[in-house]
Amino acid sequence: MSTYIPLGKNPASPEERKRLIGEKVSSEDALANEEIVRIKSRMIDFLMFQKGYCKIDLQENIFFKIELPDASFEVSADIIIVLNSRRLLSVKCVLNSPASWERYSIAFCRVADAYQIPYAVVTDGEYAKLLDTVKGRPISEGLESIPSKAEALELLNNKEFVPFPSQKVEKEQRILFAFDTIKYSSLLVDSE
Repeated sequence: MSTYIPLGKNPASPEERKRLIGEKVSSEDALANEEIVRIKSRMIDFLMFQKGYCKIDLQENIFFKIELPDASFEVSADIIIVLNSRRLLSVKCVLNSPASWERYSIAFCRVADAYQIPYAVVTDGEYAKLLDTVKGRPISEGLESIPSKAEALELLNNKEFVPFPSQKVEKEQRILFAFDTIKYSSLLVDSE
């Protein structure tokens, strides 16, 4: 059974249908990327003007290489809060369903860096959930629950920055790989 995708016209051939679907997917991806950029921008403004962070405290679009026995890929952080040269909190900006990105964010914070990034936030710009990476559970909800710079500095003083247990690393990497595969599966439409 085929899925109906409005293409704006009836394709004359299977090749034209494939091309039109590829163009539609590319167009939708471009619009989604623009919205993600807007969410990131709003979050940067929120962190700076509402939570007291400086631009130097915020790293944007940082890439980390993940090596599995059978695959190598990159994952990125939309925003990472860095204080006293320590990555304390990662912010994942999403278009919708922030809850569906919680497990990804925990896995990312556990294995992307040499040590676990202690906290993660998943947000669509209006809703946010703060997660404890080490314990793998939510701490609080709402944009206001994101720690201010003063609160983050206090958290930093009470945190030990340790690597994730080596025997569990591959499981977390596989979770990241699964999300990466899902994220880029739309590209297969254009390459078939």
